[in-house]
Amino acid sequence: MGLKIPHLRRLMAESAWAERGVIGVVPTVTFPSHTTIVTGVRPDQHGILSNNRPKEEGGERYFFASLLKVPALWDAAKKAGLKVGAVHWPVTVDSKSIDFDFPEYFKRRQGAGMDWESTALKATPGLIDRMVARYPSMPVEWVDDRVRALATIFLLKEHQPDLLLLHLVDHDSEAHETGPFTIHAKAMVERTDELLGDIIAAKPPDMAVALVSDHGFERVDEVLNVFALLREAGIKGEGKSSGTMFTTDDDTVARFVRSLNRAREIPAAEWRRYAPATPKPLAVFEAPPNTKFATDPAAPARVKKLSGDHGFWPQRANYRSTFMLWTPGGRPARLGEINMLSIAGRLALVLNLDFGKDTK
Repeated sequence: MGLKIPHLRRLMAESAWAERGVIGVVPTVTFPSHTTIVTGVRPDQHGILSNNRPKEEGGERYFFASLLKVPALWDAAKKAGLKVGAVHWPVTVDSKSIDFDFPEYFKRRQGAGMDWESTALKATPGLIDRMVARYPSMPVEWVDDRVRALATIFLLKEHQPDLLLLHLVDHDSEAHETGPFTIHAKAMVERTDELLGDIIAAKPPDMAVALVSDHGFERVDEVLNVFALLREAGIKGEGKSSGTMFTTDDDTVARFVRSLNRAREIPAAEWRRYAPATPKPLAVFEAPPNTKFATDPAAPARVKKLSGDHGFWPQRANYRSTFMLWTPGGRPARLGEINMLSIAGRLALVLNLDFGKDTK
């Protein structure tokens, strides 16, 4: 695509990387996927089931580390006597194992920007004052990737953590708004590369770098309303839409959706592979390529829409996330396609930690 991304290209040339991508977990959304990356287990096992908690639990995001049901990589690192830092990594608030936390926590949001006051409220005591003394331009109203990069550089220079986790968000927001691979999304990849270059320049020479993403992304051109199509066909029956999946326990509805010949039905064995703890409905369909299912039954049958999204079924064609691992003295290697469940073990090996060593 002709992108100006010299730092990413250098990482690709010098790293072990998954050139066919990373297969994700269910659901392929931010908080569950980030947590799988640092625990090595599925969302139904680590307890972070979505971005937001159920309504009966208040509906707030899964911000707090106390919600984890299993240890995370930062717990193993702390137990081994290592220093740990985190910058806007999800599900870290109030962690007793993270020494320096500039956490992902917000009450207000503007695109990828998260309100400064909320982050400051939950940050490690004293950390914000030290950061702002070093970088007076940090406390803008909306924390963006520039601020996240400055926080990362501060920790690298001032505290030298052995494990430092960083979540960059701006490209995700741009790809949602305009779609992946648009001029705007590509420009944001180039901006991310610039920030990555600043971070790499600030790190100790012998510090490894792992570059991961939490999910793939797909362009959305159309929203398809199965409920409206059922009404047009005179079919009464029940079903549920999550936007990326349509499920039903009604045989008549299932036969109708199959007859549309657009949405792939998830086989039982595939369902058990990705969601073994969840009983499979009679029929589960993933949204057609470049399409989402309407969640509002009253919406039109078909609506054209240009945007981008994720949350799709992990096995979806060309829907993969990223993994690169650069280590001092390491040899470049192509890893093919890997599973997200293996990433925690790969990082643990670099840190020499007895944690999640399944790297298949």
